Amino acid sequence: MVLAKGLRPLQVASVILFVRILSVFLVQTWYVPDEYWQTLEVAHKQAFGYGALTWEWQQGIRSYLYPSVVAALYSLLKFTGLDYPEALVLLPRILQAIISTAADYSFYKWTGNRKWALFLILTSWFWFYTSGRTLLQTLETALVAIALSLFPFKGGKLGYYEKESPQWIWLAVLCVFVRPTSAPLWAVLGAYHLLTTNQGRLRLAVRTYVPIAVLAGGALVALDSYCYGRLVVTPWEFFRFNVLHDVASFYGQHPWHWYLTQGIPAVLGINLLPVVWGITNVLRRPKENKIGGLLLAAAALHVALYSFVPHKEFRFVMPLLPIFMYLAQDVIVPWSRKANKMHLYLLASTILVGNFVPAAYFSVVHQAGTLQVMPALRDAANNRSSITFLMPCHSTPLYSHLHLNITTRYLHCEPPFNASSGVTEAEAFFNNPQRWWRSEYTHRQTPDLVVLFDRLKGRVEALLAGYNLIHEIPHTQFPEGEVSEKVLVYQKQASQPKPVSDDAV
Repeated sequence: MVLAKGLRPLQVASVILFVRILSVFLVQTWYVPDEYWQTLEVAHKQAFGYGALTWEWQQGIRSYLYPSVVAALYSLLKFTGLDYPEALVLLPRILQAIISTAADYSFYKWTGNRKWALFLILTSWFWFYTSGRTLLQTLETALVAIALSLFPFKGGKLGYYEKESPQWIWLAVLCVFVRPTSAPLWAVLGAYHLLTTNQGRLRLAVRTYVPIAVLAGGALVALDSYCYGRLVVTPWEFFRFNVLHDVASFYGQHPWHWYLTQGIPAVLGINLLPVVWGITNVLRRPKENKIGGLLLAAAALHVALYSFVPHKEFRFVMPLLPIFMYLAQDVIVPWSRKANKMHLYLLASTILVGNFVPAAYFSVVHQAGTLQVMPALRDAANNRSSITFLMPCHSTPLYSHLHLNITTRYLHCEPPFNASSGVTEAEAFFNNPQRWWRSEYTHRQTPDLVVLFDRLKGRVEALLAGYNLIHEIPHTQFPEGEVSEKVLVYQKQASQPKPVSDDAV
């Protein structure tokens, strides 16, 4: 294993940056709606005055911190006249790739400049797949990695700094506002810090924790309250809606063991093997692996708590990636000192190939259609066009990729806060497309462009009699529900009457 041998800090940082920027251009597929609807769409509305906001932004459960950073970038493009759609799509991802680079370099320094640590973090398929995405979990994961590199561990090698620095606390507060789901990690680490501090515990709490929490938290509450136009504490609203009112369950429920049997194995991929090896080593020799034991305890609490939350997703375990990669490298490094070259290259090749295959497929092939359709819509539309998306809600980006102030219509799936039926508009549409279409377009002009998955085609052919199919874009080899293999774009025939002017939805 000769990776990174003799590399200087600038060279290491350059290699990391190259890989992260490369991911921005290679990862051209759809993952989850939040990548766009919880960041880019919000930022677009802030910077350009038009856009779409989901129910989360009406209820106040999201912080404006990350969208505001992107909005500042958008505003710069706007004032310089460089707000081309391609720039609006790429530059936020490049910004996130730079943040992820800082996180990866911090992780590398935290481990003591270990070559295996660098290798594992650079080859992780899921981190390559997500490190350049504008997901809140991507930023959350980056903040976790940087904060861990600053954390004052005891009973072994310390973190990046050899003294108790409060910098990690600032990052922890930011992390909780970005995604309150990281709170269990910081609760464990904070309790550990108070118990092992060289200072007095009360003194540390009063002179460090409380002032930082008040200053950082107060600033973020002020930002969110200003943007919402009312007093809002977003972590509390997040907890109130998703936990106390269990709104998250509306978007799907999974068994308690899902993270253990599906979530974590899928995210780690081939790296699950060295991670399990590392966990086993910590459990067998806890006194020799105090840092690993602490990290494992924090990760275990995180998984245990969220296993009781019915709604689960792969991305929700992303903040644990730095911890898992630390445990993996911490067991590989001592083994590698005794292993021969053939075993070293065999392990490195297995990890590399095992990560390359899913990274290539999910980054280039799987679910590419709903992104590729956006440039096609821009080319087909004009300033008077209207577009209707007859797809499961939030299946595509919107104004952040169109960058046209035109009328759009998409199916909604807000939780039924006040409705007794519990049926969303999207469900009502797929139950009876003809009835929805008649209700929507009986008294106004039909849209110029219609976007749908090919599975729906046979059910709406009569409705689209006056349209021509202009695009048929491959999307996925694994259709599920109303999401199918191809994305279709229909354009109204020229003989059809022009649509009336509506305000953009």
